[in-house]
Amino acid sequence: MNPPCARCGKIVYPTEKVSCLDKNWHKGCFHCEVCKMTLNMKNYKGYDKKPYCNAHYPKTSFTIVADTPENLRLRQQSELQSQERPGSYSNDHSLQAR
Repeated sequence: MNPPCARCGKIVYPTEKVSCLDKNWHKGCFHCEVCKMTLNMKNYKGYDKKPYCNAHYPKTSFTIVADTPENLRLRQQSELQSQERPGSYSNDHSLQAR
């Protein structure tokens, strides 16, 4: 018995079958989830059992760094520094630097 296509659900005959990502596909149905570019066994990238082209392959994102006391201090310091403008120091600051 011939399996159904993972994309369209119609029967996939052996001459048009692509077996990949634990599924069976028609050659024309094996395309990128985003841009619909037809893929083959050499140029596809699988993610979550779905095919993608190289350009649309989901990138893994980094997790947020824990709010440790040191990280909170660094974030607060960065925010303060980004609010300061060049030349906004008072004369006291320039005297202390000498």
